[in-house]
Amino acid sequence: MSVALFFPGLIPTRYDAVAEFVARDQRARRYFAQADEVLGYRLIEAYRDAAIYDWEVYEAGFMAVTLALAEWAEREYGVAPSVCGGQSFGAFMATVRAGVLSYPESLELIRRSVVVERDYFENLAEPLGCHFFYRLPYETVERLLAQARDEEGWLELSVVLDEAVHAVSGSLPALERFERRVREEGGFPFYTMNRAEHCSAVAPLRARLLEEVYGTVPWHEARIPLVSDVDGRLLTDPEEIKHDLLDGWTTPVHWRTVVDGLRAAGTEEVWIPGPRNMFARITNTTFRTRVVSPKLALAGSRDTAVVAP
Repeated sequence: MSVALFFPGLIPTRYDAVAEFVARDQRARRYFAQADEVLGYRLIEAYRDAAIYDWEVYEAGFMAVTLALAEWAEREYGVAPSVCGGQSFGAFMATVRAGVLSYPESLELIRRSVVVERDYFENLAEPLGCHFFYRLPYETVERLLAQARDEEGWLELSVVLDEAVHAVSGSLPALERFERRVREEGGFPFYTMNRAEHCSAVAPLRARLLEEVYGTVPWHEARIPLVSDVDGRLLTDPEEIKHDLLDGWTTPVHWRTVVDGLRAAGTEEVWIPGPRNMFARITNTTFRTRVVSPKLALAGSRDTAVVAP
């Protein structure tokens, strides 16, 4: 059976939601302990006290939990994935599983990247953000965007996860007004990030990350192919993977691209590890899907997470 291990994008998850798993699972404790050595502080304590936009802490905590869940799944189900990938931030975990970056190297990349990202966004003349929302069809989103652009200027569709989950990048004031339109149309706002992503406006940030960060860690040949969430290609070359992660900053996420890439890889089953994710309901229309959550790992069940297409 050909299994794809697919890591979800970063969804804000408070420590309380994963605390029991971190306390009881030896893999999670190991990943958090390794992170302490790289980051120079106790990640569990920082995660417990973190505010929603403490990016380094949330990203490192999310990575530790998700990698532990992936490791649990491989041991529990007795199958090694033949391909892996990740949506947005999930691609960092995919590089670890594929051996492109070691776990400490990936944490170091995150740590250095956050410094540059914070400097970039805090020094913009106009603050940018990315607003996530759901339960609006694509046609309605396109209409709202066209109307908003006529009045606001630049707004860009950043994420199309399926026909109901989207994200739009723009200035924070413009996104506040766009959120009201989403509500008026019957959509449900999820949250607004204090930075734009997956859009052309952050091309200068991509250039800075390439120059200041991505060349400071070693990149290795992938042991298993990575499915790009940028164009769906299967990648093993370290230089291509490095630039693919950078391209994720400036390229809108289209879930269909990932699905097509997984299908081209001959995928029969998808495992999605993570503390919270909305991705299983997207893949399970195409592939047999296992949702690997902290609750499942703590229960030790083989069956409750299987969703057949």
